Amino acid sequence: MQKPMIAIIIGSKSDWMLVEKALAAVEELELSCTVKIASAHRSPKAVEGWVAEAEQAGVKVFIAIAGMTAALPGVVAAYTLLPVIGVPVERGILRGQDALYSIAQMPPGVPVATVGINNVQNALLLAAEIIALHDPELKKRLEAFRKNRADKIDEEQAELLRRFPHLALHPPKEEAKEPIEEEKKRIGLQKPPEGGAPKKKLVHEVDPDNPSHETIERAADTILDGGIIAIPTDTVYGLACDSTNARAVKKLYELKGRNDSKPIAVLIDSMRTLSQLVQRIPKDVEEMLEELWPGALTVVFPKPEAMLSAVSPGSSIGVRIPDCIVALSVINMLARPLAVTSANPSGQPPATNAAMVEKYFGSEIDMILDNGKTEAETVSTVLSVVEEPYTILREGALSFETLRNYLKNLSKK
Repeated sequence: MQKPMIAIIIGSKSDWMLVEKALAAVEELELSCTVKIASAHRSPKAVEGWVAEAEQAGVKVFIAIAGMTAALPGVVAAYTLLPVIGVPVERGILRGQDALYSIAQMPPGVPVATVGINNVQNALLLAAEIIALHDPELKKRLEAFRKNRADKIDEEQAELLRRFPHLALHPPKEEAKEPIEEEKKRIGLQKPPEGGAPKKKLVHEVDPDNPSHETIERAADTILDGGIIAIPTDTVYGLACDSTNARAVKKLYELKGRNDSKPIAVLIDSMRTLSQLVQRIPKDVEEMLEELWPGALTVVFPKPEAMLSAVSPGSSIGVRIPDCIVALSVINMLARPLAVTSANPSGQPPATNAAMVEKYFGSEIDMILDNGKTEAETVSTVLSVVEEPYTILREGALSFETLRNYLKNLSKK
């Protein structure tokens, strides 16, 4: 097993998604890394011990990921003479700007490099470039990585001009031909019916581990335009729309046949977003979520009444981070909470595959992301932490006994 060359420390498990996404983006570099969850304030001794242990193991560069006051990069730098790169992450109302300034303004004598907010990928590339100064093989992989990215841009330009030759600097003299049938399929159009307009493609197959950027972007654009799409989650398929668009939410209620007195939960992609939505996060609940999110647990928190009133007009809101790359990709691209309810008419079994969704709703929705059959067939467990004792409102994928391991003050509805 290759010894780790890059040591990554994160202050919270919720930041792991950023790291995982960045590592996948630079997978071809074959970077050897080690990761640690520790807090600059709550476990400083653990940070100090881990830094020393990492140095002994041969680590060459440290990456410290933190939000808000972002003390973690400075604490790591205080314990080592090796390069430290700080990554500011979005937390609180300043959306990461406070963390960026905190890292960039370290006191004299404690140098810490920094990259853009949430940009773990650039931190990994910078670390790789530092290590490559004394590693010829890694330098070759970096050169190939750069070339691959440049080649991709050239391919995208060639594809653009193939589809729209009249946009070239020196357009060809002959008139552009109509797209062939295969091209129509590729851009999401089916063969038009006799005397009718082209029919928009409804079902889009996606790789559950690596969904295409183009498809995710199209899904996000559809939602931003007020549309409703079906997405896979780690439980069942869900109908999703923009939680901030009252018209879209109303349509979602109508499609579902759901009583508008019943709130709709929202899906988010990070604890940072949660802190912006709710009034408070009890400490024992936060510690539980560090273990169980992403996962099949919807938690109802107190919130300002005006916050996302279309999905939840009262003083509470249900929130979940799903353990599903496709769903998280859409949320991340959308950059706002996603209103989601199970993809079935009220009273019918939840859809566990795209065919069931299409049978239920057909062209009444705008798009279906087909991730195959969902691994689970049950909905998420719903837990209210609005007041104590905390209450399980609906027992689903996670049992009462499982949650009792984390929350002692717990009851069933």
